[in-house]
Amino acid sequence: MFNVKLRFLKFLALFLVICITFFTAYIANSQQLPFDENQFRTSAKEIYKSELASELLIETGIAKRYNMHFDHLMGVLIGNGKDSKLYTRFRGMFVREIGWEHFKDAYAARLAADFSEDELKELLALSKQPVMKKLLQSEFNAYIDTSEQRFRMGFELWNNYNMGRISLPPD
Repeated sequence: MFNVKLRFLKFLALFLVICITFFTAYIANSQQLPFDENQFRTSAKEIYKSELASELLIETGIAKRYNMHFDHLMGVLIGNGKDSKLYTRFRGMFVREIGWEHFKDAYAARLAADFSEDELKELLALSKQPVMKKLLQSEFNAYIDTSEQRFRMGFELWNNYNMGRISLPPD
C-alpha cells in the first residue's frame, strides 16, 4: 500500500512539473513585445543604406578589385611573375579562403557608417557617370598592366630584405 502511494506521489509530482513547464512556455510565447515604429524605420533605413553601399562597391569596382590585391602577396610568396598558371591557381585559393565574399558585408557596413544616405546616393550617381566609369576602368587596366612588374619587384624586395641587403626604415 505504501509502495502504491509513493508511486502515485511520484507520478503526481512529475505531472505537476510537466504542467508547470508547459504553462511557463505558454506564458513566454504569448507575451508580445510592443511594436516600436521608430525602431522599424531605423532598421529599414539602415538596410537601405547597406544596400546602397553594396551597390556602390560593385559600381566603383571595389568588389572586383579586392581579390586582385592578393597579387602583391603572391608576388612576395612565390616568385618573379613568370608562371601565370601558378598565380591563377594561387589567386583562386586566396579568393576562396579570404576573398571578397568574406568581407563584403564589413565594407558595406563601413560605407553605411561613414556616409549619409544622400552622400551614398550621390556617390552612386557619380560612379554611374561615363567619365567616372572610364576613370575607374583606366585604373583597373593600369593595375593589370603593371602586375608582372609588381610581382618581380615584390619578389626582389622580399628577397633582398631576407638576404640583408636592405632594412626596414626607422620608426
